Amino acid sequence: MTDESGPGESARVFVQAVAWGEHHRVWEMLSTEGRRAVLRVATARGMPEALAARLRDGTADDADRDQFLGDLVNGLRADLQGTDVDALDFEVNDGLEPGAARVVLVVPVPNPLLGAGLPAASIELRFEDGGWHVDRMVPRVAK
Repeated sequence: MTDESGPGESARVFVQAVAWGEHHRVWEMLSTEGRRAVLRVATARGMPEALAARLRDGTADDADRDQFLGDLVNGLRADLQGTDVDALDFEVNDGLEPGAARVVLVVPVPNPLLGAGLPAASIELRFEDGGWHVDRMVPRVAK
C-alpha cells in the first residue's frame, strides 16, 4: 500500500483480501507489530516456536506458510462473520499518534431514520515502509 491510498482504503483492501481468502495479501498488509501479534497468538495456541520464527523470518516452507496463513484468514473471517463486507463504510480516525490511524467498519442501516450505522469492527493501522499496514482488527459485534 502506498501513502496515496490512505488508511481507509488500506483497511478496505485488507477486508476484501480477508473476504476473498487472499492469504498472502493479508500477510503482506500486516505491520511488523501485526505479524508479531498473530505469531504470539499462534504460539500461545500451540504452534512450535521454531515454526513461528521461520514464519517471522520468511524462511518457512510453502506448505507451512500456506497452512498458517489459511488458518489466519479463517480466523479473521470468523471475526467478520455475518457482516456484508461489500456494504461496509470505512470511517477513519487519524487523530491518534502520528503515523497511526483507526478505521471503524460500519454496517449502514437500511433506513437513515433508524439512526447511525452499526460498528462491526475496527482496524488499527500504522504507516511503515511507505504505506499503511494493519496492526490489528478488533471485532465489535457479538456472535
